[in-house]
Amino acid sequence: MWAKPASSTTTSSDTPLPPPPAPDAVDIRTIFISGHRNPDVDSIASAYALADLHQRQGDRRVRAICPGLLPARAAWMFEHFHLTPPASRSDVYVRVSDLLSGDVPSVPASVTLYEALRILNESGESALPVVGEDGTFVGMLNPIVLLSQFLALTGEGRGLSLAGRTVCSTVEMIAGLLKAEILCEGAPRSGLRLFDVYVAAASPDSFECRMDAVSGVREIAIVCGDRPNIHANVVARRFPLLIITGDSPLDPATLRDATSAGTAILRTRYDSGKVIRLLKFATPTGYAPLEKEGILLQASDRVHDVRATVLRSPDNIFPVLDGEHRLAGIVRKRDFTSPPPFRMILVDHNETDQGIPGIEEIPVLEVVDHHRIAFRPTPEPIKYTADVVGSTCTIVTKMFRAAGLRPSRAVAGVLLCGIVSDTLLFQSPTTTQTDRDVAAWLEKICGETAASLMEGLLSVASVLSSMSLRDAINSDRKSYVEHGFSFALSQLEESNLQVYHRHLPELRAELEAIRAAEKLDFIALLVTDPVRGNSELVYAGQEAVRRALPYRRGEGGVFLLPGVLSRKKQLLPQILAVLAGTP
Repeated sequence: MWAKPASSTTTSSDTPLPPPPAPDAVDIRTIFISGHRNPDVDSIASAYALADLHQRQGDRRVRAICPGLLPARAAWMFEHFHLTPPASRSDVYVRVSDLLSGDVPSVPASVTLYEALRILNESGESALPVVGEDGTFVGMLNPIVLLSQFLALTGEGRGLSLAGRTVCSTVEMIAGLLKAEILCEGAPRSGLRLFDVYVAAASPDSFECRMDAVSGVREIAIVCGDRPNIHANVVARRFPLLIITGDSPLDPATLRDATSAGTAILRTRYDSGKVIRLLKFATPTGYAPLEKEGILLQASDRVHDVRATVLRSPDNIFPVLDGEHRLAGIVRKRDFTSPPPFRMILVDHNETDQGIPGIEEIPVLEVVDHHRIAFRPTPEPIKYTADVVGSTCTIVTKMFRAAGLRPSRAVAGVLLCGIVSDTLLFQSPTTTQTDRDVAAWLEKICGETAASLMEGLLSVASVLSSMSLRDAINSDRKSYVEHGFSFALSQLEESNLQVYHRHLPELRAELEAIRAAEKLDFIALLVTDPVRGNSELVYAGQEAVRRALPYRRGEGGVFLLPGVLSRKKQLLPQILAVLAGTP
């Protein structure tokens, strides 16, 4: 039994892209640029713009992705500038479909076994998948399995054994294999037939006796050379198939009788010995003994889930199926020990726990960020660009300028949206003069002001009104493990505090449910009013941490944080200070 183991980015530049670079020693098919999970506008905008920069510099393998669902405000940004947003991905785990080999042929189940073995031999593979007309996987053509059948000592029995005489095929397939001339087509028959093959090598009397014993029991195929009397005898007995070897002649009278008798007559230049050997390979491959036991992979399988099973297998080549049992391709054992075919560039984060799921398996080439550095050690040097600014888009804009490139109008608008969103239109304490200078340069390119774009972003419906409460909490959430505490901090912008206050009891219950499900010590939601420049904090978790928070309580048990706009610069440092002193 087969067993199952347990859109490209749109560039906004009018400049033609150069040809792709020469392939690396490692087959890196795609370099993903991704922000943190539950992305915000700055995260998505910086990924999109950095991908555009890399492509304009000649690396067309680079593609921005959105880790999860595209937030409503980011969707407004791309629609406003008439751009196609990055494709959404739930993870970057390497899947079996990413390892598929495109250079391995499959064998149609309808071709003769002889043709199938020719295809196998030319491929240089140890086995090949066999597929039906609709692409459905039938089995693996494995020479070892075939050899065990050919060498089976079944005597006079049926099957593919070299000692057996039965051939499962059709007249047409036999004619094609023997490169034979069809002198008489015989009685019309559809489908496969089981022929018991006999060589007329004995005397006429012995042949008569032998045929008397088998006539009427099975479909008989006779192989003989220049023996006119045998030819006539086969037709007289209405045997279904006569194969004349050595291009021997056929009496015209026998041919006329064969038409009415329904006997098919083939004539080949091969001698009788070769014909007998070849007939064993006239069976359609789908009816031959195929390998029916082995590992059956699905294209959607994650590589790290099946790697151990594959490496323990004695096989070296494995069929991969889609969801409808059709062959998607094959993978080789060595593919499971090769480096991943992807690489990653991280923007607006550098901590693995905050990245898109699967990032821990993918080598990171580059980081562009404006947060604290908590990146894992790397086996090789990587490019790391960080700065103390209010937005990752500010850093990406500086990278454009350092490269001597000017972003297109649309990309400049995307960068400006990221800056005004992350700095809350320069009100956040994370804002620097660099953010303001860069924004002024982008305003000139895109032809819009920072204030007008901020107004457009804030015009998008309230997050709490446009999605479920859990999705709202997770829409901009980061997880941390510090001082022995596992916790999460979420943030959402909400200028309509009435909507937020109306949902406060449900928000508190949802936070508690998330905390319990993920076994967090605590989780907190920072609700920021960018218009008034204030925030409120909703907390769920350990009471010792709650008591230590240095904020004033408001109605409904929330904490009031006047003037606090930044999770990174204002809230997180205060939380870490509290945890350092909390047992």
